[in-house]
Amino acid sequence: MDAFAGVVTGAGGNVGVAVCRRLGKRGANVIAVDVSEEAAARGAQACIAAGGTAEAMVADVTQEASVMAYAQRAVSLWGQAAFFFNNAGIEGSEAPLLSYPADAWDRALAVNLRGVFLGLKAMAGPLRHADVARIVNTASVAGLCATPMLAAYGASKHAVIGLTKTAAVEFAPFGISVNALCPGPIESDMMRRIEAGVSHGEAEAAHRAYEQNVPMHRYATLDEVADLAVYLLLDAPIYLTGQAIALDGGMSAV
Repeated sequence: MDAFAGVVTGAGGNVGVAVCRRLGKRGANVIAVDVSEEAAARGAQACIAAGGTAEAMVADVTQEASVMAYAQRAVSLWGQAAFFFNNAGIEGSEAPLLSYPADAWDRALAVNLRGVFLGLKAMAGPLRHADVARIVNTASVAGLCATPMLAAYGASKHAVIGLTKTAAVEFAPFGISVNALCPGPIESDMMRRIEAGVSHGEAEAAHRAYEQNVPMHRYATLDEVADLAVYLLLDAPIYLTGQAIALDGGMSAV
C-alpha cells in the first residue's frame, strides 16, 4: 500500500476539492466520494491534476451499505488505508429554531452526523491495519458556539465534536488518531448560500457582519483549510488525537 492512501467524502464540494488537490500534490492515492458522479469526479480530477492517483465513487453517506462500499473499495485497492477525511456535510435550512422545518432538521442530522458515524464505523477496519492512520472529521466553529438561524447545522457539528472525542478514545488502541477540523467562515459556496439564506436578500451585509465576528476580519481561504486538513491527515503526530482544532481567525478565543 502507498503510504498515503485513503478516502475523502464530500470530495466534490469546495473544501473536498481543495483537499483532494493538496493530497494530489503529496502523491496520494484517493477514493473521492460524493453523492453524484459529477461531484465525485471533481474531487478525483483535482487530485489527479495535482499529481496524485484517484478514482471517483458515488455514495450516499446516510446509507450504511453505501458507506461500507467505499470502505470495501479501499480494501480491494490497497488492503488497508492510511487516512480518512470524513468531510461530507450540508448547511441545512436557515430559519429560527421555532420555525425550523423538521424535515430539514432530519436531513442535516442524517448527512452531518449519521454520515460521520457510519464513516467511522466503516473505515476503522481498513485503517487499523496501517502503521500510521489518521481520521479527520469535518466539524465547524459552529460546533463550538451558538448558531442562530442554523440550528440543525450547529447541533450536528457540536455532535461531531463529541463523536470525535469518543472515537479517539475507542480507536487509540488501534493506533488511529481522530480529530475534528473546525473552520470558521470559509470563502465557499456554502457560505454564499448561508449569507443569502439568513439575510433576506442582503447577502453582502450578512457577509460583512460575519467578517466582523472574526477577529482577523476576514473569512478563511480554501487553501488555508486544505493545508490544515492535509497536515492533520498525513503529518500530524499520531499522539494528537481527540481534539477539536479551530481554524477560525480567533473566533473561538473571544
